[in-house]
Amino acid sequence: MVDLKPQIVGSIDVLIEYKKGLLTQEQAVDRFRKLTGLNIEVARSFLKGMSRDNIISLEAKRKIFKEKETDDDGAG
Repeated sequence: MVDLKPQIVGSIDVLIEYKKGLLTQEQAVDRFRKLTGLNIEVARSFLKGMSRDNIISLEAKRKIFKEKETDDDGAG
């Protein structure tokens, strides 16, 4: 069995929590830099490159609402 350093496991957990939207960018940057030893600029740059699962574009949201309105209009 492979023994992973707690810092590695912790930094992966921070990345997963950030990606799921459970941490703000500032919270994730602070925790990630403390665990990895990276400076704040590098940690922020690393996290900015990640996509997040809890983000929806406004354009996509408008399209969903527009389709719903069209469906509601035709149901009468």
